[in-house]
Amino acid sequence: MYYYNLLTTFLMAMLPVGELRLSIPMAIHQLQVDWYNAWLFSILGNSFITLILIGIIYYYGINRLKYFLGKIPFVGFVFRKWENSTIKKSEKIQKWGYLGLLYFVSLPLPVTGAWTAVLIAFFLDLKPFKTFFSIMCGLMVSATIVTIISLYLPHFFGYN
Repeated sequence: MYYYNLLTTFLMAMLPVGELRLSIPMAIHQLQVDWYNAWLFSILGNSFITLILIGIIYYYGINRLKYFLGKIPFVGFVFRKWENSTIKKSEKIQKWGYLGLLYFVSLPLPVTGAWTAVLIAFFLDLKPFKTFFSIMCGLMVSATIVTIISLYLPHFFGYN
């Protein structure tokens, strides 16, 4: 059962909206996973999907993806919104480059995760390997912040 919970944590970290910001608290509080395993498997899951996204976007290009996803009614609409939002964010990150990408992913806020960072890196024409390394470092910082909050915030409010 514990391995199933680790796999669930890994897979939750791959989801586009919550990423590890959702998988760590869920793993610790709902799935009863130790904090260090929640941290590790969330980073591994988020990193795995980052590798896949970098490969897909850099291999196929954004125009082919837009064409393919545009054929799926709701998905195409969501992708266009996400793309427009990402373009605005990439303008702020452009002057910082890879370090800006690291800081962006480090913030444990909605829509500042690996999915958006990969798209920003593509728009800024950043190199895939350095992009992955920057995102990985940002994921580790973000996962640490989320883990600390997940462990100590419930105690602060008198839960557990």
